[in-house]
Amino acid sequence: MFLGEIVKKFRVEHKMSMDEFAKISGLSKGYISMLEKNENPRTKKAIAPSIETIKQVSEATGIDFNEIMELLDDDLELIINKEDHQHSHNHTPMNKQPSAMAYKELKGAIAAGMPLEMFEVPDIVQVPIDVDTAFPKAYFLIVKGDSMNKVISEGMYALIDPCEELNNGEIGVIRVNGTEATLKRFYRMGDYIMLQPESTNPEHKNQIYTTKEEIEMISILGKLVWAMTPIGMKF
Repeated sequence: MFLGEIVKKFRVEHKMSMDEFAKISGLSKGYISMLEKNENPRTKKAIAPSIETIKQVSEATGIDFNEIMELLDDDLELIINKEDHQHSHNHTPMNKQPSAMAYKELKGAIAAGMPLEMFEVPDIVQVPIDVDTAFPKAYFLIVKGDSMNKVISEGMYALIDPCEELNNGEIGVIRVNGTEATLKRFYRMGDYIMLQPESTNPEHKNQIYTTKEEIEMISILGKLVWAMTPIGMKF
């Protein structure tokens, strides 16, 4: 099943127009039409939806994110970056199922909750060759906690591409006090930094850092670019 089939089935069952679904999902009517036809009119290729788009469909339909992921075809191409790919063609899609394989280092674990000290569980993980080619320096961390479970579930392997900066809205590994780090969506606004969870658990709140001392202790370690389950790729 492709994402547009889920959207159309929901619209038909609820007697909802594309305009109405656009309002509740935040997606454009044109993009919804593309999803349902599963064809990019420019390239004539199947639509590769972003993880952010799947999340928007999940919230609009009330269908759990992970349930949608299970319904999608295994060979469907998905994009993990937050940027709006409805209008951008400069992206690297990833298949849910591999072709040729390569290996990545599993360096340890990262908290998707309150910041915790990262701990090492070194290992090697098999990945599709296109993932290795797209992110040659990236490494895996095991996700601990549920503060990002709308995007990546506890126990999954998060592929982190090393970097020192994140754009607002990107998900990354952020060190907050020299030794403790967390996986969160990053925002720098004026004189403060906010780390935002995306969780079904209402206990998780925005982490806001306002003082000069707090901000000086914050550093970016890498960006979330892909993910997989321990027994196979999730997206």
